[in-house]
Order: sequence, then C-alpha cells, then structure tokens
Amino acid sequence: MKTLFFMLIITFLIKPFQLSTLYVVLFLYFLAKKDYVTMYIEKYWIFPSILLLCFCSNYVPLFNRVCTSLVFLLVSGTIKIIRTELIGKRMKEGRLMKKWIGSADVCFFTFFGFYLGMERMLVALYISVLLGFLWIVYKKKHILPYLSCLSIGVWIAYLKGYTIFYFLINLFS
Repeated sequence: MKTLFFMLIITFLIKPFQLSTLYVVLFLYFLAKKDYVTMYIEKYWIFPSILLLCFCSNYVPLFNRVCTSLVFLLVSGTIKIIRTELIGKRMKEGRLMKKWIGSADVCFFTFFGFYLGMERMLVALYISVLLGFLWIVYKKKHILPYLSCLSIGVWIAYLKGYTIFYFLINLFS
C-alpha cells in the first residue's frame, strides 16, 4: 500500500486531481501487483481495461492509437509465435525452455499502445526494458514479471511521456 500511496502522491503533484487519473493509477498499480505476485493475468482483466478506454479520455488521435496498437501487436505477437515454435521443437528434442513472452504481455502491449499512442508507448517500452534489466541484475533471476515493469513504464509515460520523448529526440538530434 505504500507503493500505491507513493504513486498517488507523485501523480497528483504532476496532474490535476480527476477521477480518470485516479482510475489509471489504480488500474496500473493492481495490474503490476497481480503480475508481480502470481505472474499470471486472468481474463477478467478485460473489463477494467475496457473501462479505462471508455472513461479515461486521451488526447491521442485515433489513427495514431490504431497504428501503434497494430505495430505492438505485430511485433510482440510475432515474438510469441516464433518463440513458442522454438519451445515446441526443443521439447521434442528433450531440451525444455521457458516461455519468453506470455499472452497477457502481448495483449497489454497492444492495449497500452492503443491507449498511449506511439510517442508515449515508446517511452513506456524503454522504461520497462530498463526496469526489466535492473530486475534481472538485482534479483539474479531469469524469470521476470514483465507486465509489472511495463505498468510502471506506462505510469511514467502517462505522466510525462511527451516531455521525455521530445527531450530524448532533442538530445540525440
């Protein structure tokens, strides 16, 4: 609960108090916590996700949202399909490998891509990869609750995604 309190304080220092902002923070916190504890997301998470799209308006143009969603679906879906085929071949050979990316990861990549748009989703992706790398180095485990890292990245991108994106663009140009 300290983490939720911390997220709420930081969020409302940056953004004005609105029920939609509160819902976004609660959604991301409980999604991250569920993935961290169980490393499994049930299908009933579809309902809070649809509510997020309906009630938490976003100022991203629809074309940008759809294109971003399709790009992340294509990339993450391809990774899942290719990796699953490799796992099947290795199981037949007697060498078992862990899954690399789960169905929930693919679904929420697509969903967050639709919700945030390209600029902020790229920021969320960069932050989540950095957090995932730090998790592996710090915990010395190769199993990662990646949706938790992605939720933190989405939270930061939701707050200051455009600022970070254009700062990085100007920094590297």
